[in-house]
Amino acid sequence: MDWGYILIFAMGTLAGYGFRPKAKPASQDTSVSSRASAVDRSNLIHAYARELSNYLIETNPDRYYTIYNRALAEQEKLFAADAKVREAQLLILTERYPVYENFDFIGTRPYVLYRETLERYSEDDLEEHFFNLVKFHSLQRAASEEWRMQMPMVSKKEEDHLYGYVRKVKDSKFKERLKQAVREFNAARRSALSDFQLSDGSQLYESAEMAVYKLYDIAEIVEGFWFKDTNEYGVHSVFYGDDKSCESFYRSDRTFEKREVLHTL
Repeated sequence: MDWGYILIFAMGTLAGYGFRPKAKPASQDTSVSSRASAVDRSNLIHAYARELSNYLIETNPDRYYTIYNRALAEQEKLFAADAKVREAQLLILTERYPVYENFDFIGTRPYVLYRETLERYSEDDLEEHFFNLVKFHSLQRAASEEWRMQMPMVSKKEEDHLYGYVRKVKDSKFKERLKQAVREFNAARRSALSDFQLSDGSQLYESAEMAVYKLYDIAEIVEGFWFKDTNEYGVHSVFYGDDKSCESFYRSDRTFEKREVLHTL
């Protein structure tokens, strides 16, 4: 037996053992697991809130903006509250929502439209649930270092973006209503007099929901629309060029003198 080869083999084995990667401490594995769990649960709460937010902002943009403001104020108040106050609030919420599945307010098949389910609830119920999601998330962030690393549910930066987005939602809905009103007006008008024989401000058409008035413009055909239920005013104009026409829609006021550009989605 060649003892030299045996000695070299033994030295190599010991060297390999000495350079073998060290196992991670159990505490480190636990820390990583806790952070991953916080990320997963936080993302789930955000997803539930997003489902409600999409429905609420479409249903009533201004009201959703108010809810968001209240939720932001409550989030900051809870995050800065005394530990006993936070624990009491968290106990109330965990008794109402024992498991995360209880936060799923929709709870329907993936392909069923949210509206079909959410229309069964009142706006007050939906707002309360959204509010509770924000409160629960805020309390978790205040109590846990792992949760604190997650993005808050609501923020001042997002509130500023929301302000502009609410206007776009409202303008988009208003423009669609104005387009539908123009179609109704064009289909229903049956006047013995042509428009040029009518004075400015003359009523061209009226229904239970709206009234349409003739407006003067040197280059365009223009009508003013008054929506009775919301007391909103809009202006519709058409410019006819040599080879094409250009149609425009605006917000206005009761004088129909203002033409405010619609910022749509």
